[in-house]
Amino acid sequence: MRAQAPSPPTLPIGVFDSGIGGLTVLRALRVALPHENLLYLGDTARVPYGPRSPETVRRYSLRVAGHLVRHGVKALVVACNTATTWALDELSRACAALEIPVVGVIAPGVARALQETRSGHVGVIGTEGTIRGGRYAAALRDARSDIKVSSVACPLFVALAEEGWTDGEVARMVAERYLAPLHDGPDTVILGCTHYPLLKAVISAALPGVRCVDSAEATAQATATLLDSAGLRRAGDEVGSDRYLVTDHLDRFQRVGARFLGRWPAPAEVVDLVEADDLALPHPESAA
Repeated sequence: MRAQAPSPPTLPIGVFDSGIGGLTVLRALRVALPHENLLYLGDTARVPYGPRSPETVRRYSLRVAGHLVRHGVKALVVACNTATTWALDELSRACAALEIPVVGVIAPGVARALQETRSGHVGVIGTEGTIRGGRYAAALRDARSDIKVSSVACPLFVALAEEGWTDGEVARMVAERYLAPLHDGPDTVILGCTHYPLLKAVISAALPGVRCVDSAEATAQATATLLDSAGLRRAGDEVGSDRYLVTDHLDRFQRVGARFLGRWPAPAEVVDLVEADDLALPHPESAA
């Protein structure tokens, strides 16, 4: 007898990133949603997305998301600041036609920062691609017209996090050099890269008294709220499962990913992304 298809609440939440950093989002999701199944895809064959053109990021993101959709997911979390910056609109439009809600990492971080700030001056730190895209600054100003925003690119933080150099003299000196323009400025800083929570201690030390907003935690809470409002929360007390897919470098993903996740990421396997995975974008008139 043919097995009955699972109802939507039992399907996993799809989570994707260009590589490893999105595991901080998955870790926060596991804390916020202990009963949900999570399916993670890291596009490690094409990492990093940050230096790539917006068109390329959109093309890669639609293919990665499409692969997750083919596996069957009930919601999609874009655990990548660059993909959220350049591809969230297209991903949301494509997934809306499939009735799959999409959460990016920018809006939740912005909302949390606006709750935290007392002075009305917010800092944003991220990769060059995220800072160049300006989506954090635009979202902050759209939400509050009198907000002051200071943005700083900190590209070496990614390498430090992946090498495990998250404390000590090297990390301290890099943080102080990057963050010097923010001294005596914002009272709240958004960690606008999923690698940066691993460096929260040295960032806080370089900016004493400044509140650090972890967009991974904010995104997990936003996802929980979305599932509740859509009636998609998984019922029962059973602990959810995790599964990991990568497009290359499985050994490195698991070795480095263990630092981000706090445990060995398994089961994990290498997958190929093919043209058939691409999410189809509806025509503007049909989406209106």
